[in-house]
Amino acid sequence: MDKNIFLEIEYDGTNYFGFQIQNKKQKKEETIQGALEKTLEKLFNEKIRVVYTGRTDRGVHAYAQGVNFKVDTCVPLKTIQKVLNDFLPTDIQIKKVKNVSADFHSRFSAISKTYRYIISSKKELPVFNRNFCWHIAEPLDLDKMKTVSKKLGGNNDFSIFATEVKRYKTCVRQVKGIIIRKTAGNIYIDIEADGFLRSMVRNIVLFLVQIGLQKISLKQANDILERKIPYSKKPAPAAGLYLLKVNYRW
Repeated sequence: MDKNIFLEIEYDGTNYFGFQIQNKKQKKEETIQGALEKTLEKLFNEKIRVVYTGRTDRGVHAYAQGVNFKVDTCVPLKTIQKVLNDFLPTDIQIKKVKNVSADFHSRFSAISKTYRYIISSKKELPVFNRNFCWHIAEPLDLDKMKTVSKKLGGNNDFSIFATEVKRYKTCVRQVKGIIIRKTAGNIYIDIEADGFLRSMVRNIVLFLVQIGLQKISLKQANDILERKIPYSKKPAPAAGLYLLKVNYRW
């Protein structure tokens, strides 16, 4: 009888073309999903396709990506975790393994997700940090960023902050909260929502940064959000983005 097994995965997305397997006939890009499914096939000696909480773009990282898959096995969970970590690339790690109910689905059972964006405000960025944050040496007005971020809370149409808008039936999402804080030379922007559109977080981050740099005034920000003036969206660099946490309906 098949078991439904859940994995919580941490990864450095620097060397991957995002999480999701790319359906390209002539070009095969290395992805987190691809690396994971190859390793699962070695362990269980059968092809296994995982379902996942959400896809992350090229260069984006995760502290807690969730996936689940069904397999008929009696291999203990601790053994599954150890074998996967022994054979997966060192920039991918399985943090948790657990049995879940047959109807659990990593995407549809998720109540909310939190993404974190990290900005380094240090004068000089250490070379070893270049793939894990966005370096902005100019001062940011965090108070103005926080003021505008509050206007993004609740149920709103986030189409102005999304790419591939036509693929969605609706661009309305519920943002449960945006927390902006600075500590030890880093600025952290945490955004929790019931779901996210493609590039939504990175587009919101750049919008807030432009406000913090005083390139967009508070009045202009309000007019953009009220669709009174056009806004040319552009995502913040992928390196600073992390899938931080997922809340599930177990």
